[in-house]
Order: sequence, then structure tokens, then C-alpha cells
Amino acid sequence: MRYERGVDERRRSEHVLLYGPPGAGKLTVARALADRYGLRVLDNHLSVDPALRLFAFGTPEFGAVVEQIRVTLLQAAARAGLDVVSTLVYAHGSDDAHLSSLIAASTGAGGRVTRVQLVPSMAALERRVQAVSRAGTTKINDPAVLHRLLAEHDLRTPARADDLVIDNTSLPPELVADLVADHVGLVPFAPRDVRRST
Repeated sequence: MRYERGVDERRRSEHVLLYGPPGAGKLTVARALADRYGLRVLDNHLSVDPALRLFAFGTPEFGAVVEQIRVTLLQAAARAGLDVVSTLVYAHGSDDAHLSSLIAASTGAGGRVTRVQLVPSMAALERRVQAVSRAGTTKINDPAVLHRLLAEHDLRTPARADDLVIDNTSLPPELVADLVADHVGLVPFAPRDVRRST
């Protein structure tokens, strides 16, 4: 149910944590969830790009800034009862503590988190990282870098056994959004709702 809440009315925030390797289509699916179901989009580059202005990727300082931004945004959204979809490149094993912090940020402020992994084929990943839409961004756009990351980090194993895992190789983002929404129990976005942001 979508409605504007009064000061004393609260509902539990839904946080869809969408993860997968670079080029998996996370932001595209997140935008489809925003358009169709009214979720607010917290793209991983909202935290990565500001941190890169100060620190090199992968440094402890970089990681601390990224986590602080993400945690602050997720806590604020949960406290306000906003439904959000956040995106993340998750490396099994090495990113577990960070993932736990993000989940705790939402659940600790009263939200509910649903983890969703996108796992398209390698051919789809290679094609997508070279998409024109990635040019001029800090997103990975070189298949060689993608292959190196996949060789160095486990970006394919789900974070938890009960995560929703979707092979979106051949699925349009709108259908993926509908699958996620059905799993979470979201209702379609109504035009009178004042909920959209990308």
C-alpha cells in the first residue's frame, strides 16, 4: 500500500539489496523497481564516486567513507519508512562485514531487508560492461578488468543461501523488477504517490 504518512504514522521500510558483478544490470533493475513500484534508488556509485574524490579505490579510507555514506542513507530511509533499492558489487567472503553493516543499518532502524543477486552469463557481463551508457563514468567498462575482478574475487556466490538469485541474461529489467517485487510483496506504483527518485 502506498500513501503519504502523517507524523505519527509509520510503516516498515522495505530495503531491496540488489547485488551482482559489474555489468549485471543492478542499476537498470533498480530504476525499473523505482518506476514500477516507487522505490527510492541508492546506487552504489552515490557512495563510491565521492569517496574516489579523496581516496584510491580499495584503500581502508575509501572503504570507510563508502560504508559511512551507505549506512547513513539506509538508516535515514528506514527511519522515514521509505522503500529503497540499493545496489552493490558483493565479493563473497571479503565483503561479508560490509554487507552485515548495510543490513543492520536498515533493520536496526526498523526496516526489512531482502537480498537479491543478479547473475547473468559471462557473455552478457562482457557485453554490458562495454555499453555506451557506461562511458564517462567510474563504472568498469573494460572486459579485461572484469575478468581480473572475477578471477580475484568471488562475485558469483550468493551472500546467503536464502537470497533470491535471478539469472537475468535474457530477461528484460521490467520483468526482473516484477520478480523481485513479487518476492518482496511490493505493490505497483500509483501515479498519486509522491515516491519516485533516481
